[in-house]
Amino acid sequence: MRKFVRRLAALHAPLGHWAPIAASALFAGAGISHSAFLRFLAYCGASIFIILIGADIVASFIDRHSFPDPRTHRCAVLTLPMLIARVMLAAGLGSLYTFLVFIGVGPWTPFIFLPAIFLVCCFVAWRNVSLWYEQGEEFEQELKEAERSHGHSNFSVPGRGTP
Repeated sequence: MRKFVRRLAALHAPLGHWAPIAASALFAGAGISHSAFLRFLAYCGASIFIILIGADIVASFIDRHSFPDPRTHRCAVLTLPMLIARVMLAAGLGSLYTFLVFIGVGPWTPFIFLPAIFLVCCFVAWRNVSLWYEQGEEFEQELKEAERSHGHSNFSVPGRGTP
């Protein structure tokens, strides 16, 4: 079962963190489409994306996260302003995802399910924001390693020229 979940999670890797917005946009496209065939294709595509996103989230619970490695990297403490910014960003993305999904499934879904859709979308958005944060830390770490290995920066300072 773990291998199956890992394979499913790896399938949407080319889209990465754009998969939730793509699924939401497909739901919205299906909701506003007048063609039954296009609506069917959009719903099928969005459903496939939802399965792949779910597999990615489940895979993160199955496998220990590879970055940051606690033996070599000390994670910065999450400060209150950073936490507030991440929560606001996740809430904003979750609201956008919810709006787009509800456009697509609105006629089939009573309004009572809107809070549940919102919570699921916020959970997916929080996962996305966390991945962006980790990718930023990883990029920063790679830049520091590259600077150390070259012994200098490739950036020029105005008036000094390049080193």
